[in-house]
This record gives sequence, C-alpha cells and structure tokens, in this order.
Amino acid sequence: MGRLLPLAALGVLAGCYLYEPLRTVEPQVGTRVSAELTGYGSDSLARYLGPSVTSLRGYLVSAENTNVVLSVTSVTDRYGQEQSWRGEQVRVPRLAIQDFQQRRFSLGRSLLLGALVAGGSVAAWEGFKGGLGGGSLPGPAGGGVPR
Repeated sequence: MGRLLPLAALGVLAGCYLYEPLRTVEPQVGTRVSAELTGYGSDSLARYLGPSVTSLRGYLVSAENTNVVLSVTSVTDRYGQEQSWRGEQVRVPRLAIQDFQQRRFSLGRSLLLGALVAGGSVAAWEGFKGGLGGGSLPGPAGGGVPR
C-alpha cells in the first residue's frame, strides 16, 4: 500500500484544469487564457492563425487599448480540431475577441482523478498479487520443483 501513495500523489499533482469566465474585468499579464474569436476575428486573423480558427489558448503577454498579445499554445477551428503551437506571439485586435476565459485549477476534478488512479492501482495490485508468483516448474521425471 505504501507504494501506491506516490502514484496517487502524482495523479493529484498532475491535476485537472478548466477554463471559466474571468473574475476580473481584464486578464492580467502572464495569465493563461482562452480567447474566443468573433467571426470578424476569425476572418481577419486567418492568414496568421489558419482558416476557420475560432479560439486561441495561451499566455497573455501584454494588453493595450486596442490589442492584446498572446503567446499561443494552441488554436481550435470551427470543426473542433485543435492544433498545438509553440508559444508564438500573436497580436490580436480587441474587436476580434468575443470572450476571454481564464484557466483555473479544479480541486474537485483533481481529487477525483487521484481517487481513480489510487483505486485503479489497488485493483491492479490485487489482481496481480497472487497470479505472478504461484505455480511450479516441471523437473526431471515429471515432478514439479517449487519456485
């Protein structure tokens, strides 16, 4: 059982995150955000982001009166296809953004994940505990030699 605790702790530390509405009027620099684009934004940024992109995820680098700069980690198109990016910075006009959401740690989901990892580990341990060490090897003259 002592070996399972680090495994369960790893599940909780990996954690679960979700995107929810901002708790402030504007996201702060360094915040991980999701920016939902307007139709205008999707069309006007297509040459930088790709066709039909509807949302960007990444870190807010700067916020100006008319633009925000995001270090983009992924984009999602209108078909739900997500593409990873490597933090390229994109200047996005505020008029192109319909809504901002902020990434937050979810304690409830993380605890549920940890419980599932621990439960699965215990079930696997119990399933393999008796099955791998039993049995005997055949010896000379058909007699078994216990392991």
